[in-house]
Amino acid sequence: MGLFVAGSLLALLAYTSATPIVQQNSRSGSIDLPKSYAALGDSFAAGVGSGFFLNNSRDASDIECIRQDGSYPTQLLQFLPLLLPKDQPFDFIACSGDVLDDIDGQIAKLTGRKFDVLTVTIGGNDFGFSDIALACAYATITPGVDAQAVCDAALDAAFATVDSPAILNKFKQKFDLIKSSSLAPGGTIFVTGYAQFFDGPIEGDACDQISFFPIAELAALNITTSIRLRSNDLTLKINALIKKAVSKAGDEFQFIDFDKVFEGKRFCEQDNADDPIGANNPNVFFNDLTTILPTPGVAPPDKQTPGLTGVDITNMLQQFSVFHPKGSLPYTPLAAEIAFKIVIDAFKSHDVVVGPAKHCGGSKHWRRGDDSCYDIPDKCAMVGQEYKDAPTVVCENGDSYAAKIVA
Repeated sequence: MGLFVAGSLLALLAYTSATPIVQQNSRSGSIDLPKSYAALGDSFAAGVGSGFFLNNSRDASDIECIRQDGSYPTQLLQFLPLLLPKDQPFDFIACSGDVLDDIDGQIAKLTGRKFDVLTVTIGGNDFGFSDIALACAYATITPGVDAQAVCDAALDAAFATVDSPAILNKFKQKFDLIKSSSLAPGGTIFVTGYAQFFDGPIEGDACDQISFFPIAELAALNITTSIRLRSNDLTLKINALIKKAVSKAGDEFQFIDFDKVFEGKRFCEQDNADDPIGANNPNVFFNDLTTILPTPGVAPPDKQTPGLTGVDITNMLQQFSVFHPKGSLPYTPLAAEIAFKIVIDAFKSHDVVVGPAKHCGGSKHWRRGDDSCYDIPDKCAMVGQEYKDAPTVVCENGDSYAAKIVA
């Protein structure tokens, strides 16, 4: 999603939040947008590798938690600035490295306050994402160590965790705790999943022949078809588990699919055979060890790893960022989808038609009073706004435009 799309949704939201909307069943005549927001979770919520360090969170732990400005919570505030009261610090509590058991501490930082909107991305570290990346993608030769066995053990441990009833119960416990401790009446908790790292593998493809570790003479493993298949299967099982926990947590929760954003933009895409890792390819949405990040940027010549261009692979932020979304772009559709759902929920008592649908007839919420018909695409909604010639269509992907008359 480009900046134009993000800007168009922001303009729509700024308009709807500033302009009274005539409600069908209300005396107040104004839209009820949420006005408070807190972001919980791990490094995928903090936005490791997405941009530059923040310095505006209430807990003053932005550096320690590696919170960056390309993260989806930061972009959500750009879409919906009214979520953060004027002159107030952001309750951005997500912290890199945190696991489900750290949710208690994150909630404690909210000091009993309740929020209209909460976002949560958590669980990746409980399943050992970083251990798997180190053991399977960036394994180095160590005398006496069977690198394939270490990789297999890391994946086996993750599958054992996801198959355990205990982890589903823990998700449910933490979701219940978030709701009871931090959600305001009528509020919503958006829980995201994770993204598969690899395109569908084909035996003998380009990635079968390479290691992700950038110094070939030290690399212990190629990123084989088997490793990629197991990694993707693990992510799918984790997402299914989180979605199941969300479905049992109550109507206040909504699951947001992050995986779909990465279609065609993963590691080892078959169309990228000449550069299967795509460390600095903007059409690959994950960071590699050799991706030149916004922070720390290009390494000074005296710090660059010999044989590599522009990077110091001993830099800790460089290492933490691997297998995380690259820059702000992958997070933009995620933030836009959450913003879309918030707006649609806020407009439920107004003139809203959710697609796919064809809507005919005028409305007291826009000037046209004839029998004109409007087409509303799937995953879009038509919103009537007072004093407008035509309603506005807003879509889950962040698009917005004036509704078009159809026959």
